[in-house]
Amino acid sequence: MSPNDFEVGNAFERVPPVPKYYWLEEHLRAQITKMEIGESLPSEAELCHTYGMSRTTVRKALNDLVQEGLIHRVQGKGTFVSPSKVQVRFIQRRAGFFEDMASRGFKIRSSVLEQCLSQPPPKVQRHLELTAGEQVVKLTRLRFINDEPILICTSYLPYSLFPELLEENLESRSLYMVMCEKYGVKIAGGTSWVEAGIASERDTDLLKVTRGSPILIVTEVMKQQDGRPVEYGHARQRGDKTQIEIGVLME
Repeated sequence: MSPNDFEVGNAFERVPPVPKYYWLEEHLRAQITKMEIGESLPSEAELCHTYGMSRTTVRKALNDLVQEGLIHRVQGKGTFVSPSKVQVRFIQRRAGFFEDMASRGFKIRSSVLEQCLSQPPPKVQRHLELTAGEQVVKLTRLRFINDEPILICTSYLPYSLFPELLEENLESRSLYMVMCEKYGVKIAGGTSWVEAGIASERDTDLLKVTRGSPILIVTEVMKQQDGRPVEYGHARQRGDKTQIEIGVLME
């Protein structure tokens, strides 16, 4: 899309007194909704000329849109409209990530990075209500959606409940399905904590993002029907490709 295709008119003169970068950000957001995925935006210089703003103001507006995942930059080529983010649901779901994404038509696969017997860290031991000396199965997977790396998840499960989990092939199978079908353990619910972070060196290697990029860190404790905790897990997922969907129940 060229600068001439952007709707300017008298819009800038009619807006209330807000910071220029904020007005430009909202204006560009409206234009982006009319554009195709992969379509290019005008350059910073073109936007400066079209809207009579400084490069600092234009760059701040664009940076905010990049952080939201609406647009992305390609070095030496320009700025382009990004695909919509994948919504990852955390609303009292009995299905796990695999079932949730597969049910919506996404192609899912996993690469198992670690599958071993381990001594749990103190926090894991406490959340899983384990006694001293009890071991866990540690499972770390890199999850792909439509062949693009989206998140790194690590799960800790009591070895006493899942003694043969070390031999399971979990690259193309759902962990929760194995827990249910082989061990009779059904996830009844749990608690999730979500916080913001930035990509570490390991994240950049596995998720193919630049160091310092936004990362969503999701920690979960999942319980079976009798209330016993059966999984402590945490996931580091790309902030530029995913968003959290949260349901609200009114009592």
